[in-house]
Amino acid sequence: MPTMKEAHIDADTNVTLHDVPIPELTDPHHILIKVVVAGCNPKDWKMPAGMLVTIGSCPNSGDDVAGIVSAVGSSVYDFRPGDRVAALHQLGAPHGTYAEYALVWDHTTFHIGDRPFEEAAAIPMAYYMATIGLFGMLRLPMMWQRSRDEKEVMPLVIYGASGAVGSAAVQLAVNADYHPLICIAGASGDSVVKPLMDSSKGDVVLDYREGPEKLVEKMKAALGKHELHHVFDCVSEHGSSANICQVLQAGGHISLVLPSGVKDVPSGFEISTTMAGNLWAGFNKSDKHGAMALAGGADFGYCHSKLLGRWLSEGKLRVHSPEAVDGGLLGGVETALKNLRQGKNHGVKYVVRVSDTPGLK
Repeated sequence: MPTMKEAHIDADTNVTLHDVPIPELTDPHHILIKVVVAGCNPKDWKMPAGMLVTIGSCPNSGDDVAGIVSAVGSSVYDFRPGDRVAALHQLGAPHGTYAEYALVWDHTTFHIGDRPFEEAAAIPMAYYMATIGLFGMLRLPMMWQRSRDEKEVMPLVIYGASGAVGSAAVQLAVNADYHPLICIAGASGDSVVKPLMDSSKGDVVLDYREGPEKLVEKMKAALGKHELHHVFDCVSEHGSSANICQVLQAGGHISLVLPSGVKDVPSGFEISTTMAGNLWAGFNKSDKHGAMALAGGADFGYCHSKLLGRWLSEGKLRVHSPEAVDGGLLGGVETALKNLRQGKNHGVKYVVRVSDTPGLK
């Protein structure tokens, strides 16, 4: 049986390399990708450390991938061997992206055209999370679903707009024509967020470091006479939700990226939690931390993957500063995840190249 190298991460974020069988297609909608570049996310160290109880255990916890299609299932019609693609691997499932080959689903895969693999590997988790948050949980209508009046003004607050998920949400919202965007950020606001916005339509970036009172005052000023009904909180801690709810209309909807943030939301608002696991069947849909259920996750993913690939190929999406870490599947993965664990990353997305793995043929 053919084998490959696969990285395993332990509870202390140490990485070891193992020889394991190359994954086989076990579902008609599976795609086998030869990994060129894998992206690194905070959950990749949190999962082995036992901090994500809603996600299954898997020693190869990587989920962001860019590479070449090696094989496809019998029901995969949009991809074929040789295609350059990026994908989000199913969270907690075997055959993750810290390996020479990864097994993914067609509804979370998209074409990348001639975009560099390093850029493409930085996209999946952040953009699928943003897509789920905006169009799945907040249920914001797309351009073709809105009337002429609705297209003119549709205020939206994005808290944590300079992070990977937040900056993805800003770009998706701009492409879907939501304005004014009130983007809350810190030191990276001017350099990361401002180039993504459309100031001619009232979009602004506000600095949370000025304090809660000043922030609330400036949010109200940015809204003017318009009411705020939708908020995407990509921070969901340190009082972020409490600040926003001073401006959000009663009965308005706030979606959080961390379930723990629900405790900061006063009564009288609709609450949901944005979880990437919603894209696959069998995800834990407990509502004790706000609504988590996303109806038709696979169909939702399929449709939005097409749009994601289209916007990427048209140059409408900018990647959140990918930084390649030397060492491939061994030293690269360990260094990247330990940096994430220690909070050393600021405005960058770590990626690793499989070809940099020591001793790899």
